[in-house]
Amino acid sequence: MNKNGFVFVETIVAIVVLTSALLLLYSSFNNVLQSEKTRVDYDDIAYIYRTQYLKNTLDDLNIKPILVELESNQNKYFTTIGTDTNNLFSSEEKKVYFNKLLTDYEVKQMIILKENKIDNLKNCNLNCTNDNKCNETENCNSLYMEISEEMLAYLKTIYVDFNCQYILAVEYETCQNNSNCKHLYSWVSV
Repeated sequence: MNKNGFVFVETIVAIVVLTSALLLLYSSFNNVLQSEKTRVDYDDIAYIYRTQYLKNTLDDLNIKPILVELESNQNKYFTTIGTDTNNLFSSEEKKVYFNKLLTDYEVKQMIILKENKIDNLKNCNLNCTNDNKCNETENCNSLYMEISEEMLAYLKTIYVDFNCQYILAVEYETCQNNSNCKHLYSWVSV
């Protein structure tokens, strides 16, 4: 009887089983690694507290007219908040304070989004080039063109499991020595 042929087939089967197991292990490890990278950049607890403080500050500055304006315009899904926002500051002192707060917290972009429009946003795909110029696709409302590609990717991960009307989403940019910038994201309900 020829035992060499049987040993050869047995070796091939063992190699296939081990290779499949290693590929499965690598795939699982890669998924865990990617989700950990996402967890670090998205919704870090320190930045959630910062975002909550920004929300409270916006409440103190009287954000109601901005929310009413956003609600009355059905074609507008979000609004960008910053020191140039109309109807937010009743005095120059409050504007200076808010500007200092945004600088101290390293806020790059802050938006208020209608919660019921998140599904529209999740269907939005932009064709972006390396120079951050994005072209609208058929699923993407042109209003989202103001949002950075990274912020758009973060907003697509938001899942709201309770009833809230608006979402305050903030993009933070922390830089060391004016280079090597890291972008962190968080949101709270308004």
